This record gives sequence, C-alpha cells and structure tokens, in this order.
Amino acid sequence: MTVKTGIRLAVCLCALIGLGSCAGSDGLSRADANNLDRIESRLSAHIAVLASDEFEGRRPGSEGERKTLRYLADVWQAAGLQSATNDPAHPWFAPVELSLMTPQSQSVRIMRDGQSITIPETQVKLFTSGSRALVDDAPMVFVGKLGASLDRAELAGRIAVMIWDHNDRNDQRDALLENGAAGVLAIISDEAAFAELVHIRKNGAYRLAEESAGSVLDGVMSLDGAASMLGLARLNALLDTAKMPGFRPHPLDETASLEARSIPGTVRTHNLIAKLPGKKPDSGAVLLLAHWDHFGRCGDEATGDQICNGAVDNASGLSMLTEIAEQLGKGPRLDRDVYFLGTTAEEWGLLGARAFTRDPPIPLDTVVAAFNLDAVGIAKRGSPVAIVGEGLTPLDDEVKLIAAQMGRGLGNSQFAKQFVKRQDGWALLQADVPTLMVSSAFASPDPLRDYTKDRYHKPSDEMDEIELGGAAEDMLLHLELVRHFGSTASHPPVRP
Repeated sequence: MTVKTGIRLAVCLCALIGLGSCAGSDGLSRADANNLDRIESRLSAHIAVLASDEFEGRRPGSEGERKTLRYLADVWQAAGLQSATNDPAHPWFAPVELSLMTPQSQSVRIMRDGQSITIPETQVKLFTSGSRALVDDAPMVFVGKLGASLDRAELAGRIAVMIWDHNDRNDQRDALLENGAAGVLAIISDEAAFAELVHIRKNGAYRLAEESAGSVLDGVMSLDGAASMLGLARLNALLDTAKMPGFRPHPLDETASLEARSIPGTVRTHNLIAKLPGKKPDSGAVLLLAHWDHFGRCGDEATGDQICNGAVDNASGLSMLTEIAEQLGKGPRLDRDVYFLGTTAEEWGLLGARAFTRDPPIPLDTVVAAFNLDAVGIAKRGSPVAIVGEGLTPLDDEVKLIAAQMGRGLGNSQFAKQFVKRQDGWALLQADVPTLMVSSAFASPDPLRDYTKDRYHKPSDEMDEIELGGAAEDMLLHLELVRHFGSTASHPPVRP
C-alpha cells in the first residue's frame, strides 16, 4: 500500500491493521486515538510478560532465557511464522556458544618516585578477557577521550588512563587496546555509575567461543580513586586540559603493576530465527530483529530489588517485533520472505547478531532491507523519528518518503548518529547487510537522556515507567516499511 503525502494517520491505521472506523477530521479523531491505544495495550501485554520478575532479567544461559525464547516461539508460531534456522536439529533456536570470564582476583600497585601510592580496593577494579593478565611496572599516560586517533608509538607498553563519561567510551577503550596499550584504566566521575558498572562486570563478560581475545587487561577507577593516585589538584587540571582543542596524551609520573585473574566458563545460548514465507522467495528477504537479552540479576543486594527487568531495553523492542509478526501473519503474503530474529548477548558486544552474520540461514546478500528494534518504549505519541544508520545504506530515500507519507517528521540526525555502533544493526552493517534503526526513541535527546539517567541497565527499568505512544506509531511505520520492501513492485530486485 502507498498513501499520499498529507493523508492523516487515521487512514494508515485503518488500512494497515483494520482497527475501527476512520471518521474524518483534522488531526487524530477519537477513533484514531482509540486505535493507537489498542496498539499500546497489545505492546504493553507482551512487555508485562517479558519484563516480569518471572523471566529473571533474561540473562543468556539462564532459566530466564528458556522462558523468554519459549514465550516468543509460541506467540510467533501462533501468528503463522515458521522456524527459519534451516537446522532440523535446532528448530527455532540457533545455538550460540559463548565464553564467560568471571573476575576472580586482582592486584594493583601504583608507584611514584619510588613510593607506593595507596588506592582503596573498592575504588579500582580490574578485569581480563583471559584467565590471567599481568602488566609489570608500566608507565602511565593520560589520554582523556582520545583513542582511535592515537598510534602505537604513543601507547605501546603503557597503561592508558581514559575518561569514561562520554558516549564513545567503549569504542575508545577498544581502540586503545587495539593500538597497543598494555592496559586501560577508565576514570568514572559518577559514583553510582561506577558502582553499577562494577556490579555488572563482576558477574562476568561474554565473547563468542570461537574468538580468542587473549588476556586483555582493563579496569575502572572512581573519581576518588583517581584523586588518590594523582592528587586532586592534578586530576582536576588533567580533566580540564582534556577539554581543550588540540589536547594530546599527557605522560604521567606514575607507573603501574596490575594483575587480574578470571575463572573461565562456557555458556550455551540461542538466537531465535523465524520467517513468514513470501510468494517469491527467490526475490530476497526483509529482516526484522530485536535483542531479547538483558543483565539478569544485576541490582545491589542492599537495595532489595536485584532483577534488571529491561522493560525498555529490550522487552519493548521484542513486543514490537512480536506485534508486527502477528499483524503481518493476518494479512496477505508478501512477495519476499520476512525474517524475524531475536538475538542473544547484545548487551555484551552484539554477540548474537555477530553470530547470525557468521552462520546465516540465508545468504546475507539476499537481504534487501533490515530494521532493528531496540529500546522503543521512551517517546510520546506525536514524536518524530530518527534514522540510526542514515547515510550508510541505499535505503534512506525510500524510508524518508514512507515516513513523510505517514505524517512522521524526522528528528535530530546528529544525535541519532552516535548510536550507530551501539546496537545490533552495526553488526549487520559490518557484514554489508543494509540495516537501519528507524525509531522515535532516538530522535530527541531529552527523553533518552532521562531514561539513561534514571533507568538504563538498572532494576528501575520496569513496566510501570514505560512510554508506548511513540512505539505504537513506530509499529505502524514499520508495517509499512516491511510491506514496501517486501514487495517486488515497490522495491524491485537489483539487477546485476
């Protein structure tokens, strides 16, 4: 279906899902609002199950995983989807084997001018991707927020001390290690953020089992710990200097001897893969995905609430994925197959999405368009949408036209750009799959900033705080996107 520019959302609602009447007036009529209310209610019902305490925070390899995947598979099958693993031994659930490294012990010794500096053990925590990592008497260098721009000569054999409080922190840490740093210490200025990260990482970190990460050493240090190491005045001076244009790494007077040990383990988890068969499967496929995992029990025992339910992140995305499956299952078959992918271990480095690209059920070059659904339960009704991944695929013009036809404005593209590498779509983009995240949740800084500050990766990310107005409208947009790219008439096959 193609709707003309300027036609009200009411027409889209009725044509797409057949919910109620389409009486005309400018703006949303009462019937239109009721239809959106019904969509919100259906999304909410799925989230209430997936983000319940019974599902234990959906940690990979846990009982919560089993309940999550069984619930999704049952609903998807009832909607008319078929298993798409192409593996009779593992219908619906594609195995993904992970290595788990759980911190065991650490040793920290900082020296300046031959004198040992005491840093409370609670203020610095070390981690290693292997069983043991050791750095002895290494010089330290303060790099601020610099990472990829630094070369090996500036980092080799040194402990890089970085600032954690910015959006590209994970990429910065990885770049520092890849460019030769012997280890990385990240200064976290917010005490609560420091405690939260330490609590999450003490439960271990995953990687794909077939990958050998060596014994990489990294750690986090509180602001008080950094002040103990450097002195408060020098620390503040360094933090101020890092904000200045042209800042370059600053060698420190301190040297560090650091050791971290971990206990290795193996976790067997799964991606969930299904499809709605199309009439012309040889014409390619459309892919929709959302990660099902969260952190399990990651709250502090002292607070009483230990379960990180992940209502927004990402029970909300799963609910939209499931509702789209149910709505498409009721309608006529599209030309192309539509694949539905629930990924594991997104929170630990997009691992499920990466595993999917390494062993896909179909050739990846047959996917004409993919759309990731993540953390959609933030924006209010009437919000614009952002295209996360804009400029990286040939899909932009078609997506923008469809959004405009449905009365959806475009949000802050520069703000949305910073999330490209922080979601599963990035793993697919690296495998040359044209993937976007089209979402009202990433169109404006304010709602996302409030969510990140108060609930992101915390036990407070629960059902009673979710906002589904924008998600309901986004679901309608994705139905139209899937129908557009699923049709060989509106999106013809690319001819060699």
